Amino acid sequence: MEISEQEILLEQWQSLDMLWKAILSIESSIESSRLSMDGLRNEMENAFRSTLAVEEKLNALQADVSQWTKAKSRVHYALPKVREFIHKATWASTLPERKRLEEIVKNHIEPRVLLPEIDKVREQLEHLQKDRQVLFASGNAVYQECRGITAEIQRALSTLQRNAADNARRKKDAKRTKGKY
Repeated sequence: MEISEQEILLEQWQSLDMLWKAILSIESSIESSRLSMDGLRNEMENAFRSTLAVEEKLNALQADVSQWTKAKSRVHYALPKVREFIHKATWASTLPERKRLEEIVKNHIEPRVLLPEIDKVREQLEHLQKDRQVLFASGNAVYQECRGITAEIQRALSTLQRNAADNARRKKDAKRTKGKY
């Protein structure tokens, strides 16, 4: 059973088309991740800037304040990574190489117009796909790290507030019992 050149060419077109669709899918995921990361960046900046209420400052345990401050200090190390990912994700679809490949897809691959350097285009598409996969993976890693930092800040603040409220209640109860005698 012989496979004709036409069948081989059809398989190549379909393969290139699937490769391009995979790249578009990854880019869509990167864009979604960029939007999530932008929201997380705002959340981290707000958590870093947050301060304690007067009542909390008066009744907070020093260890809790220290833990909360330590958690907040990690934001300084994570924000540059977030900003870098957002920057890379924003500019990923405007790179000249990507624009050129998009033109090749529109002018040759989709209409199935003969392309002399089809193997070279395949390599370039595969390279672009790997670049996008690496960008997406690095974005996920940064997102998980920042999610952890945000959760740590929230846990430390919650503990601090709970202990400060308990401390305030104890002080109030101590004053009440002192006044009875």
